[in-house]
Amino acid sequence: MKKLLPFLSLVLLAACGEKGSSESSNSSSLDFTVEIDTVQVDPGEEHFIYLSRFLRTSSLSSDKKTLYNFNPAIPELEDIDLDELRLKEVIKLENEGPSGTNSANTYIPMVDVSDKGELFLSTISYLTKLNAARDQMSRFWFTPDSLQGDALSDLEIIYPEGIMSADKDLYFGAYGAQNNSTKSGLAMINLYSMELKKIPLDIYERLEKYEIVFSPNGNGKMSATETVYFDSIEDKVYISTSAFNEIYLVNISDGTVEKKSFHSDLTEDAKQGNFQKSAGSQKELMDLAMEKMKEVHFLKFHYDDQNEKFWRFSTTLDRMIGDSAAYEVILTIFDKDLNQLHEEKVDYSERGSLTFFKDGALYSYINLEDELGFIRIKPTYE
Repeated sequence: MKKLLPFLSLVLLAACGEKGSSESSNSSSLDFTVEIDTVQVDPGEEHFIYLSRFLRTSSLSSDKKTLYNFNPAIPELEDIDLDELRLKEVIKLENEGPSGTNSANTYIPMVDVSDKGELFLSTISYLTKLNAARDQMSRFWFTPDSLQGDALSDLEIIYPEGIMSADKDLYFGAYGAQNNSTKSGLAMINLYSMELKKIPLDIYERLEKYEIVFSPNGNGKMSATETVYFDSIEDKVYISTSAFNEIYLVNISDGTVEKKSFHSDLTEDAKQGNFQKSAGSQKELMDLAMEKMKEVHFLKFHYDDQNEKFWRFSTTLDRMIGDSAAYEVILTIFDKDLNQLHEEKVDYSERGSLTFFKDGALYSYINLEDELGFIRIKPTYE
């Protein structure tokens, strides 16, 4: 196995520029430099870290010192020390039985681990909680007859691609029609009282015009849709999309919603939708999805709690080189209240499917010849 080895290090000067405007913004500019390196996690001599799901079944501890990576097929939970960048422990789990995860052949879109060591797994049918001693399993069914509070109709479901609150008492996910095509808003479920609060959002209806559909023989459909990003920070749920230069803030205590819209001088503020919406084959669906990427594409907001700033990257078409597309990357920085401070074109971005701030640096997953690595972008503000 390869040992920890930083192999790329450079320093870039981020130029000061005019900030974009927003509904609530300051007039300050921002000078900063970034230092970028790439590091590899030491897996030890006898283990290969599970990367088949690109860390989509992983969870960060609240202090960002530990990454828990869940392998549903075996099953087992890898305990990775992010300070020392090494695999610390592999926790063996049961798949069957009273404390079994039942994950070997199951779609697991969400994994979370509490500070107490409790493991949460979401499935299409229910949410599973395995206690820290790993000898007691609980299941939470999100069905009309198991939920209190706001009514969930027999034609509605709670979607399993959700997130947990910091204290793991609440589950947040989309709710809507069962056919996986029409979502209606945000569901907040208290796992102790099983009380459901439904918060209607127009975001899903607004995204429908960007959907590309392949419906073979009119029997079911495959589609390329826009991404909706969820995050829970302190007392709010942050919801944004790949299509719009904006964010919804949902207050957890009372369900009130605030929408912030931003303006970019470097990209469009929304996808224009100038692409074909119907595909005649699965290959054409993939080709049209790549064509759609030429329009502006907004990535997730990431909060740097050390510097009290949000970062968000976006991409847009720069030029075509033959049949290949070259893209520009734009970094936009906001303060902790999401007032836009700065935007500029950069030659770096987040990578992979797991990105987070730790100790003031942006970590982004990268596969290093089937070993776990991270690109780290460390800003210094002047």
